[in-house]
Amino acid sequence: MSSPTPVAGLVIRYNYLWDKEKSEGFAVGSKDRPCAVVVYHSRTSDTIVVPITHSPPERGEEDLSIEVPAELRGQLGLDDDANWIRVSEVNRFEWPGIHLRALPSDPSRYRYGWSRLNSSI
Repeated sequence: MSSPTPVAGLVIRYNYLWDKEKSEGFAVGSKDRPCAVVVYHSRTSDTIVVPITHSPPERGEEDLSIEVPAELRGQLGLDDDANWIRVSEVNRFEWPGIHLRALPSDPSRYRYGWSRLNSSI
């Protein structure tokens, strides 16, 4: 299976390593999750992703998360539950890296979907 071409707005399945997990000495995230590609540099394959989670932001961190609107969740192929993009931390890696994961619903794909980023999201 070949990996998709990374572009800003692509939502992939990725083994995201939270900052807290890294500070506890983990090298691999506790679970695979949707992540949005924010930056991709084609010459170096340098890639930056932000995690998408079902956990709502904690009190005082509301400005560090963006709720994914229901219509966009549907376009991206995410589930119907509330999803939040965490903008307070990122993972950086060389594409495609070792943490790209196949979708549980379709083992032949790594990507949920793609949406152009815009100022309202």
